[in-house]
Amino acid sequence: MSPAKSGVPIPSTKARSTYVELLRKEWQGQSRGNSETIRRDDCDLDEGTLGELLAMGMVSQDTATPDRLSVVDPGVVEARLGALLRSTALTMLDEARNLTDLLQPLIAESRTGPRPQDGEPIVRIEGKAAISAIVNESVQQATKELFTAQPGGGRPKDTLEKVRMQTAELLGRGVEVRTLYQHTAWHDSPTRQYVADMTALGAQVRTMDELFDRLIVIDRSLAFIPADNERDQAVIIREPAVVRFLVGVFERNWLRAKPFEGSRTPNESSHISGVLRETIIRCLINGDSDSAIAKRIGLSTRAYATHLAKLKSELKADTRFQLGYELGMLAAREAAEAGDMAEL
Repeated sequence: MSPAKSGVPIPSTKARSTYVELLRKEWQGQSRGNSETIRRDDCDLDEGTLGELLAMGMVSQDTATPDRLSVVDPGVVEARLGALLRSTALTMLDEARNLTDLLQPLIAESRTGPRPQDGEPIVRIEGKAAISAIVNESVQQATKELFTAQPGGGRPKDTLEKVRMQTAELLGRGVEVRTLYQHTAWHDSPTRQYVADMTALGAQVRTMDELFDRLIVIDRSLAFIPADNERDQAVIIREPAVVRFLVGVFERNWLRAKPFEGSRTPNESSHISGVLRETIIRCLINGDSDSAIAKRIGLSTRAYATHLAKLKSELKADTRFQLGYELGMLAAREAAEAGDMAEL
């Protein structure tokens, strides 16, 4: 017998298999016209398993003839244990409501009293676990708006699963949720599915080609930004002027971004691929390194190498140096043609 998460015991694997064996023996006895009870000696039944079956009410034992066992109808067992589980669930819900009633005055008091550390306009926090815990707690307290900028293209599937319920809960409370991704998110299946689910609930998502840093803004009064490239440090910002500036940056990017609802048509895919191609070409002409370009457009090194190989093939360039030269010549020709058109 093993406890479930609710604390209500459930029959072990061995108990269930023994129960099935006893049930079959009872059927066999009935088919021969014998008594509905089973002789214990006819079964391979140890004391532990018997005790578990008796405690769960899955078999009964006559006190007058303890060597005889009767199998209890499984429907009766299910009804009894189900009622116990439902009763336990109701009790836990009542306890949860009582806990909220007990702690709410303390929470209210803590927010009205002086909190020197939390009141600092700018606070640095270290450690990914600490950052995640503080961000999650702050996001859960959002009442009006949540703006997030998530660079790097698609997000890991496990990360999306972790924030799915939280985002849905915010939307259910009427919080406005807006998220910015890079264009490469259009090519990531888990991210597309997450975006489709959340936009169906009322979230707004857009994408853009330019590199931006991670940003979280809550109710236009609290912001989080990274403090280092390794994401091991973050800065909490409560200074109103700085938060307003960050909101302004987000809003300007939002106006220039492309709406994204998870699905993509062939035309949209072609457009996004074209924008990525133009960005790569512009970066190559500027002399940016491959790693810098991949980071800028939110692609992995391998995915970026695929795009680079296509450009080399199109321009018949064998090396990156040759590709840069060809792209430079192409840009010069396009600039000259644009000048000629302006003179017409």
